[in-house]
Amino acid sequence: MNTYYLVRHGQTIWNTLSKTQGHGNSPLTDLGELQAKYIANALKEYPIDIIYCSDLGRAVQTAEIIGAELGINAIPTPYLREMGFGIWEGMQMKKIEKEYPDMFSKWRNEPDKVEIPGGENLHIIKDRQDKLIEELNKKYNDKHILLVSHSVTVRVMLLSFLDSHVRNIYRIKQDNTALNIVEYRNYGPVVIKMNDTQHLDIDCKTLKPESKSALE
Repeated sequence: MNTYYLVRHGQTIWNTLSKTQGHGNSPLTDLGELQAKYIANALKEYPIDIIYCSDLGRAVQTAEIIGAELGINAIPTPYLREMGFGIWEGMQMKKIEKEYPDMFSKWRNEPDKVEIPGGENLHIIKDRQDKLIEELNKKYNDKHILLVSHSVTVRVMLLSFLDSHVRNIYRIKQDNTALNIVEYRNYGPVVIKMNDTQHLDIDCKTLKPESKSALE
C-alpha cells in the first residue's frame, strides 16, 4: 500500500496580492522559495520515492526546489492542477465579491454548486484527483509518493480520502507548503497528518506574514 505526502506550493506574488490564481500563474516570492526549502528539509525524514507535481509554474517551482534537495526529479501532471476559476482568475477577492456578489456568495456558502464561467467546479477536481490516485495505486505498491499541488486541490483530495463531500472544503485549511500524510492500508486511506507547518521555523514565519489566496 502506498503512502502519499501532499504539499501545497510556496507563497506566490499573487498570494500576497489576494489575487485568484487557478490556472493562471505567479512565481514564488522569496518567502515562498524559503518555505519550499524548509519543507524539502523536513521531507528528508521520510523515504520519498517519487515526486509528482501540478504542471502549473508555482507548483513546478516548489517541486523542483524539493526535488533538488531529495535528489528526485519531479514529474509534472495536469491531474494536480488547481481548480480553474475562469473569469475570476487574476482578480482580487474584493473585486470578485463586488462584481459577482451572487456567485461569490454561493462559492462561500454552497461551494459545490457554483459554476464560474470559463472555470471548473469542485466535482471536476474530485474526479480528477480520484482518477490520479487510482492510477498511482495501480502503478505503484509500497511507495512513498510526494504530490505537490494547490490549496483547493489538496483540500478536495483530503476530503475524498476522508469520504467527505466536497461541500466541506472550508472545513480544511491549507497553508503554503503545509504537509499532509495519507497512508493506504488494507481497509482504506488513513490521514496521518494534516496542514502541518512545523517545518516553518520562527524566522520563516516572521519574514513576511502568511498570506491568503483570494478564494481560501
